[in-house]
Amino acid sequence: MAIAWMGLPLTLALLPNVAAPQAPADPRADPYVADPTLRSLMDWVTLRLTFDADSMLPDMAAGAFEPTLHGTPQFAEGVKGRALVAGGESGGAFLARRLNAPLETRGAISLWLCPLEWTHVNGGNTEFLMTTNFSLYLQRQGPLHNEEGVVTRQEAVQFLMLSEVTGNNCLAFGTEDWPLGKWRLLVANWSWPVMSFSLDGGEFQSVSVKQSPTEANFGDLLVGSAGGEKTLMDELTIYRRPLTLDEARHLYDALKPPAEGQR
Repeated sequence: MAIAWMGLPLTLALLPNVAAPQAPADPRADPYVADPTLRSLMDWVTLRLTFDADSMLPDMAAGAFEPTLHGTPQFAEGVKGRALVAGGESGGAFLARRLNAPLETRGAISLWLCPLEWTHVNGGNTEFLMTTNFSLYLQRQGPLHNEEGVVTRQEAVQFLMLSEVTGNNCLAFGTEDWPLGKWRLLVANWSWPVMSFSLDGGEFQSVSVKQSPTEANFGDLLVGSAGGEKTLMDELTIYRRPLTLDEARHLYDALKPPAEGQR
């Protein structure tokens, strides 16, 4: 199994629950190294992008790790280190899904987001992670109003599964009260037929799809958006099992900026 750590390709034997060896790091700089609970989660990681080198190259990848750039990615200060700018004139990258994202079975995605230019009247969608066949999304849906000011499309961050097999399924958190410059944590779980979604370590909301998807229902991965309203995204991590509520809360508490209040 080929694995990339900090941009360097490695080759490991295929062992259960092993993602990659941990490189020496300053514990003050990386809570995933300093915190025992987060360190144990690394055993389940299949893909991790921290963007800390202003690069779309994964820090860890259980499958192919070479990205194919989509547009010209831009970077800025993140919740920890650097972050990718999604939307606007920025771009992203295509990555192989096989081994990197076990979408056809069970797993989780954690991702930190910070709005830069969200509007609350009329705005486009900003995708953070999606499959290339448009079946699974993590995105911010921009709002729409008609000429009379009536809402015709709600603004929200969404976890979507869309296909003829599963039906169209959406889990969402409204963004009307999400101020610019505020970092928040999304955790999206799937263990088919159930998918669930948490914000800032809060309780998961869940929905069941009408039929569990298979390998054929998913394309490769696209990280980042070449359009939509500017948003910072950081610490994108995919796991080979769902996260528990305690793990989601711990992840939020360990990485939230010091100025953030309690849940």
